[in-house]
Amino acid sequence: MQKLNTTKFLKRPLALCLMFILLVATLSGCTPNPKNFSTTKITVTLDDSFEQYKSDTYELYVKSEDVGFSAREETAQELELAGYELISLVDYANEILSLNGSKDIKLQQRDDYYYFITTQTVNGAKYTYIHCMFEGNDAFWVCQFVFKSKDHKRLAEDVFSWADSIVITK
Repeated sequence: MQKLNTTKFLKRPLALCLMFILLVATLSGCTPNPKNFSTTKITVTLDDSFEQYKSDTYELYVKSEDVGFSAREETAQELELAGYELISLVDYANEILSLNGSKDIKLQQRDDYYYFITTQTVNGAKYTYIHCMFEGNDAFWVCQFVFKSKDHKRLAEDVFSWADSIVITK
């Protein structure tokens, strides 16, 4: 009769269990912490992987390794001087959509803002842009998230969560 080697049978399940625990610990330890980025007129909650930069073009410009975020305010007076007679957020959102040459893309509403998604190839890399339009006090806002299109499935849920967190000071 052959003697059973119990240590051989225990090593495999023990090793698998340790690998599973290590994997769970590694993944749970990598979760970024929420972080607010703001000016006197806008706040967005992203995560601590983002860094804020100064910009002459945008009221708020923030980026991480994977995602860029920008926000620009357009006052009613600026729009009027440019020849626009926009009276509602949906009018403004449709105008932004048409300026992006996006005739086949549908404008969608989510909570208190409108958005649409476009893609563009820049230097051989395909990027996805999620354009979100908000209404403030006597101004409209266009906020844009940009990331590589190959990361769309991985990032889309986070991007919409971040967009939902945008607060325009009224």
